[in-house]
This record gives sequence, structure tokens and C-alpha cells, in this order.
Amino acid sequence: MRTKTLAQPSASLAFLMAALTLTSARAETVVLKDGTFIEGKITLQTSTSIHLETRFGIRTFRRKDIDQIVESIEDTAGSKKSFSELPPATKAVLNARADYDLGNYEEALTRIEPYKEYSENKAVRMRVDWLTIEINERLGRWDVAKKLLKDKQDTGTAAEQVRAKAHLDLFEANPDYDLRFVGKKNARNFIFDEGLRNKAKESGALRDDQIMRLALEEYCEQLLVEDKLSVKSFAEKLDVKVTLEAVKNATGSGDIGSQLPYVDDLKKAEAALARAKAILGDYSSAFELDLVRAEINHLLVVSNQLATEAFRQTPETFQPPYDRATGQLTGEGRRQWQERCDRFLEAAKPLVRLVDYMEAKTERFPDTLRDLHKVVADFNERLKENIRAVKKARDRTRV
Repeated sequence: MRTKTLAQPSASLAFLMAALTLTSARAETVVLKDGTFIEGKITLQTSTSIHLETRFGIRTFRRKDIDQIVESIEDTAGSKKSFSELPPATKAVLNARADYDLGNYEEALTRIEPYKEYSENKAVRMRVDWLTIEINERLGRWDVAKKLLKDKQDTGTAAEQVRAKAHLDLFEANPDYDLRFVGKKNARNFIFDEGLRNKAKESGALRDDQIMRLALEEYCEQLLVEDKLSVKSFAEKLDVKVTLEAVKNATGSGDIGSQLPYVDDLKKAEAALARAKAILGDYSSAFELDLVRAEINHLLVVSNQLATEAFRQTPETFQPPYDRATGQLTGEGRRQWQERCDRFLEAAKPLVRLVDYMEAKTERFPDTLRDLHKVVADFNERLKENIRAVKKARDRTRV
């Protein structure tokens, strides 16, 4: 097959440029500092995060984790970045990715070849490196791919080392580069389509992008199993009474997350998810979603109990002593009224911290947890309206 030069147009480049022209007001590519490229549509931007609608749903990214956002986004001045204004290396990666998705592996490799020693942008360089690895796998150039993977395992970031190990482990378990085993599990136990199962048995089957994807998915699944993680086991450990007391006794102010009693189990689960995400960025989305849902459902029970206790102290049902002739509170009546208000406000403090934590957690999933987020946000708003009303009424002098 004849290899085209960088200057020559191609079907994939024409396709990409047409897509950018047609969707220039909407399509974005978020480049994370770890080298990940995520394509989608920005639906919301705040000073600390962005929400990106992807084919896997809406994902939220912290700005501090983002290296750059490219393709037709509006900056603070209202101007837009067009494809032609992107740095050459970024354009090369985007074009190469388009070629890769169309199966034009040689052409994709040609596009990024000039940037194999690129050092100006770490995230872009990492993407060049991994595209190079993936392309060599698709072309069946196993020795080249393995050398690059071993380099990543030795000198890459922590996430790259996990990702490289996954690929190398698959090659070690399947020396003919077919797909018969992931770990000790036979492919027939996780590939249920007969056509794909037969395809996976062929020598060099890992050249196929779909077969490799199935292998990596199973690898990630086994990671979670090895770490003895499941949403069910996490949920079974949650104890309402223990969490309730922990929230009541939490010190300081602001985010209460670090003082929740199950935080170690949550961190362990999130660490395993991070490993799975390093291997396949979207693989653990469903697990993460179920994990958050289990936690929030638990905290809803806790928050309802806290709310019941707090609203037992509400001054709305309290009648302080007052002068019937003037309608003014007596001195003792005013003291009792303010004491009752203060008791409610104090009882509401841990509840506010907990519900703020719940709202922030569900906000990370504005698409898939929309209903749950609305329940929490409405609860939070009503709670704070009551707090504002009590603070305002605390200094009243009349009944």
C-alpha cells in the first residue's frame, strides 16, 4: 500500500475537517495532563470544572487536571480556536486518531512520526506514544510494540505503567497473539459471541481492535475481582448508626468526605477504578456510577435522620413567653427564643456539611444521576432556606 506524505490530503483528513466545520460551535477535545484525549461537547463550565457530553454520558473534569481544550471553544474573550490554529502536534494527533479509527494505520503512523521525540507538551507526547503503540499492535509489529511498552513500564507515569503491564501480561499469556487466556480465565468464559470466539482463537487475533478491547475489559474485570471489590460488598459494610455518629462528631468545617467512616473502603475502590481507567478510560464508568449511587442512597438515610433530629429543635413550634398587652417578648421569652434558634442552627451544621458533600458528589454525574442530584439539591435548598429564615428571625422582639 502506498504511503501518503503529510502534505497530501486523505479521506480521513477530509472527513475530520468536514466534521470540524459542521460542528465547530459544539465539538471539543479535552486533553488531560495524563495524556488522555476525550472528545465530546462541553455542556457546562465553572471556574473549577467542565462537564463534557461524551458517547459514554456526561463526564466532569477538574480544570487542574486539564492540559488544554481544543476545537472551537470560546475563551473568556469570546473568541474561538479553529482547527487551523491548533499546534501542529495536536493537529497531527487528531488527524492520526481519525486515520486510526478508519483503519488507515500506516497513514496514522506517518502523521505522528515527526513527533516521536516531541517534548513541548507532555500530554500530547504521551498521546503520540500510545497511538504509536496501538498502531504497531494493529499492524502486528509485536517486537516494536513490546519494546515501547517495556519502556513505558520502566519510565512512564504510574498510570502508563499500569496500562503497559496490562498489554504485556496479555502478550505473555497468549504467545501466539491470539486470545485464549486473560490471566487464568479462558476466553470462552467471557466472549459469548461464537463468531468473535472463533476469531479470537486465530493466531495474531490481538491485532484486531475489537478483540484487544475484549481482552482489556476482562483484564480490568479481574483487577476489580482481585481487589475483592464490588458494589454489593461496599454497600453491605455501610452502617447508618456509625455514619450518623461520625457526621455528628466531624470536626472543622467544609468538605466532610475525609471524616466519613467508610472512607478507607471508598479510597480502595477508587484506587482500583483508577487502575482500570488507566487501562481503559471508559471501562469503569458503570462501576463508579453504581458505587456513588450506593453511597448516596446510604447518606440519604443518614441525612433524613439528621434532619429529623434538627427539626425537633425548630423554633417554629416554640411559643416563648410574651406580654399579651403589647405582643412583645419578655426578657426571658427573648432569651428562650434565641436559645431555641441557636439549638436548631447548631443541630443543622453537620446536616449542611453532609448534604453539601452529597450534592457535590452527584453533580459529577449530571446526566446519569440527574434525578438523584435533583432530590439532593432540592433538599439542600429547602434546608438552607430554613436556616436563613431562623437566622433572620433570631432577633425578633414580637410574637
